[in-house]
Amino acid sequence: MSIIKIRQTIARLHNDEQGSISVIVIGCVVFLILVVGLVVDSSGKYQTSQNAQMIASSAARAGTNAVAGQAVIDGSLQLNGTAARTTAQNYITAAGLEGTVSVVGDTITVSVEDTYTTRFLSIIGINSLPVGATSSARIITQ
Repeated sequence: MSIIKIRQTIARLHNDEQGSISVIVIGCVVFLILVVGLVVDSSGKYQTSQNAQMIASSAARAGTNAVAGQAVIDGSLQLNGTAARTTAQNYITAAGLEGTVSVVGDTITVSVEDTYTTRFLSIIGINSLPVGATSSARIITQ
């Protein structure tokens, strides 16, 4: 008689556990989606950061092309600060970003800012990630 009760108890416990594996699988799937989302959004932010760096570097180089008009006549290279600022700022604007430009002596420094709109992390409330880059260019007079 006790063997029958043991079998009934085991059968009842077995029936009570139906669906418990589903909870584990759902938990694993949610975790994997979050990991994939983190990888995708981290990669997207990295690419946006690289793009911002490229734009900052290119704007700084474009700004250094604004040399004073006397360079051809007497051979002295001098950065035209106003023209350099305007050229670099126009480059940043044409690229669709916001940024600042400063000229000190023969060096131009460009800083740009952008944001990466997240694809997966928005699920947990992170809708965007800030991105920034700074680059400098200098006229070499030799």
